[in-house]
Amino acid sequence: MFDKDYAFHGTHAEKVIQLTAKIGDTGKSLFDRNLDVYLIAPVVGRLYGRTAERNTKGGKTTNILLGALSSETSKLEMNYRTIMLLDEEGTKNLQDRLDKVFKITNEDRDKRDIDRYESFVLGGVDILHEKLIEPAKTPSDYFRLLDDFLNDFNTRYDDKLTDTEEAFILS
Repeated sequence: MFDKDYAFHGTHAEKVIQLTAKIGDTGKSLFDRNLDVYLIAPVVGRLYGRTAERNTKGGKTTNILLGALSSETSKLEMNYRTIMLLDEEGTKNLQDRLDKVFKITNEDRDKRDIDRYESFVLGGVDILHEKLIEPAKTPSDYFRLLDDFLNDFNTRYDDKLTDTEEAFILS
């Protein structure tokens, strides 16, 4: 799954470009690389319960090269496996989710599961853009919004964590 270049397309590409762009004259950005967005977006999408479909509106594309993905494979795999394990909406039966996470190899993953994960990635990009980019008017707004988002994220994480999820994360 994480064995080739990855591309954001359309409106999601535009959003990722904005999330990684320099903010005014600060020389800083909210995310340094597309890969950083790709690492956090599925977690945000899952936590906020947001999915989205891939689109090509706007015609833009922005990539993450395989070399960059390869350097973060263990984190990407952990994200994928955690989301598949916790995604009761995608697969109701716990044993089926456990099999999906621990028994099925990368080559044998079901395309529906890969698409489901991708939908969380894209939903997470939408949320990051809505929370961090859209309301900002000045450079200082971006950093205030980031602080607000992180506080909200932590609150949601603590409030929504089920006993099963907490046991898995703590183990």
